[in-house]
Amino acid sequence: MLDINRVVGPVMQSGEIAQAVVEAIKEDNAPKEVEVLDRGSYIRISVEDECVINRTTVERMVGRPFKMYEMEAYMSAFNGQIETSTEQVRFYMLGNA
Repeated sequence: MLDINRVVGPVMQSGEIAQAVVEAIKEDNAPKEVEVLDRGSYIRISVEDECVINRTTVERMVGRPFKMYEMEAYMSAFNGQIETSTEQVRFYMLGNA
């Protein structure tokens, strides 16, 4: 079970992109535990301390080219701090920069 005071990660609108992001997070953050809370219209994805999502992993999951800024249209919120680039999105706890 994850420590609620240390979780970071995105809250995504349900759908194809959210499912691809869930699978990418599981792969990119292995062997960490990934908690997925499906609320029907949105999915909360949580990882302790740091959560990384790589563009190439999401591309593989959706089966097409993917730009990281596309995630923003499906991400309604997030836990932690966020750092973005064209290749990666990183969520982290302050103090783990």
